[in-house]
Amino acid sequence: MRLRAITAAGVLGALAVALAGAPALAQRPPAGLMEPSVPKNVLPSDLEAVTVDEKIGEMLPLDVVLTDHEGRQVKLGDYFGKGRPVILNLGYYGCPMLCGLVIHGLNKGLKGLEFTPGREFDVVTVSIDPKEDTALASEKRKNVLEELGREGAEKGWHFHTASEAEIKRLTKEVGFGYRWDEKGKQWAHAAVIMIATPEGKLARYLYGIEFKPTDLKLAVLDAAEGRIGGVAEKLLLFCYQYDAKAGGYVLFARNVMRLGGVLTIAVLGTFLVVMWRRSPRRES
Repeated sequence: MRLRAITAAGVLGALAVALAGAPALAQRPPAGLMEPSVPKNVLPSDLEAVTVDEKIGEMLPLDVVLTDHEGRQVKLGDYFGKGRPVILNLGYYGCPMLCGLVIHGLNKGLKGLEFTPGREFDVVTVSIDPKEDTALASEKRKNVLEELGREGAEKGWHFHTASEAEIKRLTKEVGFGYRWDEKGKQWAHAAVIMIATPEGKLARYLYGIEFKPTDLKLAVLDAAEGRIGGVAEKLLLFCYQYDAKAGGYVLFARNVMRLGGVLTIAVLGTFLVVMWRRSPRRES
């Protein structure tokens, strides 16, 4: 199912740090003067190609060929079919700011989870710059894993480069728009990560340069389709729902009330049973 593209406001916010070479924004007008109104759903022409067209429920192109941090050719599908969801991170290793902020935000969010890459889920990072090589991917991997500081994470966070044709095929299938900014000499793109099911279906898009541990956990649990986590995690997922407008998971009051009612009945029923067993029985 194809969902709406990310809003203009969201894209502009994500690109604000990416277009470091762009001219500075005009200063605000003096107090008392009205600022010119800008249509909310209109993007500048040079940013129209960098929106995100969500492809929730659609399959990833698992036959896309990538080159990992050791120079081996692999396929995207090699990271699926293992019963674990996969977080897909697109950017490039020479990015002056935005890509680093996205990965740092992802790292920060993962630090707040008890889940570990390679155990409950995998992370697949792919460069959108066909000129980048294995040495850059390896160096970025080393730095990112050191920042995460989680034992065993090296088994589940994978860094890649790819040919221009394969990059275009992958980005098109996930709806990730980007373009080369000649003036700034860098790639313009949105700040987003994607979460896919263990089979390779796109399940969720999370935007921004900060990812709350709760949002990451719920997105992974959601994509896992009940295959990971215990009772507590399943109850957590029951109480929260993804809100596209909020850009994250929010407490779903109706489910909380239902859960509270069930727990109340269970506690009351247990109390009555205990009291009945303790009460002296009358002889007939």
